[in-house]
Amino acid sequence: MSVTLAPARSEAAAGRTTFVALAAREMRRFVVNPVFLFAVVMTAWSVWVGRSAPVTGLGTGNWYPAILLGGFGMMATFWLTRSMRDSEPVVGVTPTTLPARTAALCAVAVVPFLCGVLTLFAFLHFHPAGARVYGAFSPPAQVAVLVGQIVIPSLGGPLLGVALGRWVRFPGAALVLFLVVFGWVNVATFPTLWHPDSAAFTALRLFSPFAFFTYMKNVADVTTWRGSPWFFLGWQLALCAIAVLAALLRGADGRVRFRVTRTLQIVLVLAAILLVLASAGGFPHAVTV
Repeated sequence: MSVTLAPARSEAAAGRTTFVALAAREMRRFVVNPVFLFAVVMTAWSVWVGRSAPVTGLGTGNWYPAILLGGFGMMATFWLTRSMRDSEPVVGVTPTTLPARTAALCAVAVVPFLCGVLTLFAFLHFHPAGARVYGAFSPPAQVAVLVGQIVIPSLGGPLLGVALGRWVRFPGAALVLFLVVFGWVNVATFPTLWHPDSAAFTALRLFSPFAFFTYMKNVADVTTWRGSPWFFLGWQLALCAIAVLAALLRGADGRVRFRVTRTLQIVLVLAAILLVLASAGGFPHAVTV
């Protein structure tokens, strides 16, 4: 028994060592990527410039980190994944499976995620939660909205870029998807302006990796839109998990493919439930003056 377990332990340890080495290599490539560096610099600039500007509703200015760290981060990881795909005939001679290399690429998303966390702390330092301009949400719910608008997109965008790079060969796919998501967020938000109490339009607005929860009509009135920030966070995290599992599915076979597929099915069901709960919860229509 001990003779049998010893090789298994050594193989597991070797696998972890290989994964750490691959992840470290991909992180070094990612942090010097010009697109990611541009995103970090512009995010820091947007937070610094907006430090003295009054917050005119929860969501004002928050879309900058989502676009930069999330959207541009997605394009950076997409090109990173494609560059690794081009080198896989050489890399493939090492005893490393494709899902293991994909997992190492997904680990890169930790970097923009931490940048998103720092951006959130900076935003809260300059614009503390609890102000009435944040709408009818409680301070903890206001922080949940900010996490969903700043931190989670910074994680989900790069993960989506890895999945896209694994499955799509078109070089401009990341840019196209970025424009599609950006357009969807804006188009799906417009019906809520005229029908803030509609459950259908709420679900349409929240069927997205980013969503607004308030609307400033003028300098005094803030409309709090329907929706639960907490369940929306769950929906966003489920989307992150779906991106990871979809990426891992590429090149998986045997027992690994079965486990990834089964987990993906479970997460898809969970995501649908969280979207329904997010659309049903929250304030139907509240205005603070």
